[in-house]
Amino acid sequence: MKFPCFTADDRGRILLTVTWDGADQRNGGKLAALGIVWFAGTPFLAMVAFWFGFSLAGAEPVNAQLAVVFAFAAAILGLGAPVVGLLFSLTSRNKIGAWIYGLITAAIGVLLYTQVVAPMMARYPAYVEDPPVCTAPPDRAAGVPGC
Repeated sequence: MKFPCFTADDRGRILLTVTWDGADQRNGGKLAALGIVWFAGTPFLAMVAFWFGFSLAGAEPVNAQLAVVFAFAAAILGLGAPVVGLLFSLTSRNKIGAWIYGLITAAIGVLLYTQVVAPMMARYPAYVEDPPVCTAPPDRAAGVPGC
């Protein structure tokens, strides 16, 4: 970020100088390393979890408990690293990192809502209509809803 600074020279003239605090470039390497770990580590952990938990034709998996641990690690890294990157870039005032990690976090949020929350809400509706009640006399009940 650039800041204007007013100084005076030896003749008494006021000069405008611009100083730079390095906030635009600060912590860019750490954010990039977090992105690389997130982008490469999440599929790697998921692959290892699949490898330990895979079994054919009802056979026992290689190590089911270790597969669960790796699956949870992949989920935590996959969902947590973008949020940590967003918070870190916001605190370090890195605008490009905030935009990148913000878009990634928003995309993951939309994906989770459309693929997890919305189907669960559709499966268990909050309002259920009562079934129709037959109000017609018995001799005219044919074709009346609820009879």
